Amino acid sequence: MAQSPDQQMKPLAPFISSTQFSRQEDQFQERTSEQKIIRIRKFVLCCGCFTALVVILVVILIVLSFTVYNVKEPEVRMNSVTLLSGTFANGGATNNVTLVADIFVKNTNAFTLRFGSTSTIVYYDGVRIGEGTSPPGKAKARRTIRVNSTLEIMSKKLLEIPTLNIDLRDQFLNISSYTRIDGKVKILNIFPRKVVVEMNCTIGYNITTGSVTNGDNCLGAVDI
Repeated sequence: MAQSPDQQMKPLAPFISSTQFSRQEDQFQERTSEQKIIRIRKFVLCCGCFTALVVILVVILIVLSFTVYNVKEPEVRMNSVTLLSGTFANGGATNNVTLVADIFVKNTNAFTLRFGSTSTIVYYDGVRIGEGTSPPGKAKARRTIRVNSTLEIMSKKLLEIPTLNIDLRDQFLNISSYTRIDGKVKILNIFPRKVVVEMNCTIGYNITTGSVTNGDNCLGAVDI
């Protein structure tokens, strides 16, 4: 009598001893541990490369900030002063006197210097007698530009100063001026640095000849 399929003998699963199972488990753990170590090494290597790159970039920026990209003081000089209209003769100024100051601004930086309206104040014997402004502008890298400032001296304030009569007898007036320039330098067009230039000068006016001299005694100060 033939046996039914259920009665037929089923193949037995291969016998795995506890020793073989333990060995396979150890091998699996070793492979997992090796893969974990490899991932850690790759991570450490990537972090090391990134850190080294950041350190190199920081060092380069520090070196450039103290060399090429260091903000230097611009040079400002009053080149000449010209009498445009009016006179101090005949016992004093009967009308307002207009002077034109020719100022040189030299940008010694590797980037463009942009500045706003330049203001100049005129003093006589410590009293403010006039002022003037010039339009904003810019000086390109390592270039020199000329800034003309028109100065208006108010005769009424000048005539009120008691020491004016003494200088009129000597036919020579000493007038002082104060000029301020507010500028800005952008490093790599990203990092702005404010630059303030101040200059004090003495202007001499010869009443006899009508000539104006600014002398070489201009004192400048730069705030960065």
